[in-house]
Amino acid sequence: MAITGNLETFNFIDIFQILKKDKKDGILVVESPTKKLAVYFKEGDMVYIREVVKVFYIYLDIDFRQVLKKEGIKKEDLYQFLVSRLPILLAVKKGKFSFTPGFIKYPEDIKPLIPLEKIMMYLSRQLTQEEVDRKISDLKLVFEKSENWEEIAKKAHLTETEKKILNLIDGTRTVEDILEETKINKLTLQRILYGFLATGIIQRKKQKKRKIGFDLTKTLLKKIIARIKGL
Repeated sequence: MAITGNLETFNFIDIFQILKKDKKDGILVVESPTKKLAVYFKEGDMVYIREVVKVFYIYLDIDFRQVLKKEGIKKEDLYQFLVSRLPILLAVKKGKFSFTPGFIKYPEDIKPLIPLEKIMMYLSRQLTQEEVDRKISDLKLVFEKSENWEEIAKKAHLTETEKKILNLIDGTRTVEDILEETKINKLTLQRILYGFLATGIIQRKKQKKRKIGFDLTKTLLKKIIARIKGL
């Protein structure tokens, strides 16, 4: 199913989070007032960015080898072009986007060159207060590390500050606790936690469900017996 939306409502981190989680192949089309970009994804990671004059040009090619041929790019040069065009994509703040899954066919030897986790953490460091408040507004929230946090953190290329914050996330400390302990700027901490959540390094602490069914039944049974005895 296609994913569509507005960049003023969904930022790139949120979009990338969905694509990474589902490990999707496909094309993300970004249309701003001045540019039309096609971002090619393989298994949830970015492999190429292409600028076109008209959006329908993107869908004329269903084989990625044909895309490279039209662009005059060799497979060996993909990293160079991706790095040079990535800032152009990330600079787009207004416009609309749509993701079409499974449209493009990739050769086996085309591999993602930049972990999407690294890009997401980079973007999280620039979030506004309004953006971080969408997910990290409650200072009483408690987070815990996800099952494969070490693998993801390695791909994310964390800064030293981010590593220190990650070490403090243990399933017991609240956001407020971490603020007090580190004396870090509140917005900086919110940005870090937002990035951790988006990449999957951490998750909200799961609340243990209280097993009250049996206790309630036992209590009710005692009351009934007592009532019968009183008759």
